[in-house]
Amino acid sequence: MTITFRDGETETLGVIEKVKYEMEGRDVLVTYVSEFAEGMTMRYTMTGPNTARTEMGTLRQIN
Repeated sequence: MTITFRDGETETLGVIEKVKYEMEGRDVLVTYVSEFAEGMTMRYTMTGPNTARTEMGTLRQIN
């Protein structure tokens, strides 16, 4: 599964959702501000320059 993070939004499986980002140490908090997941916050802990850990597993940046 690919998750794309852009300024003010994420895209997963063709679904684009509006979000806001907040930094807290090595964590990036992604809060959904519209539609289906409004008010839900996901924590992404940066484990390297191209990797992050979440409850879903490890994410890796691909180009």
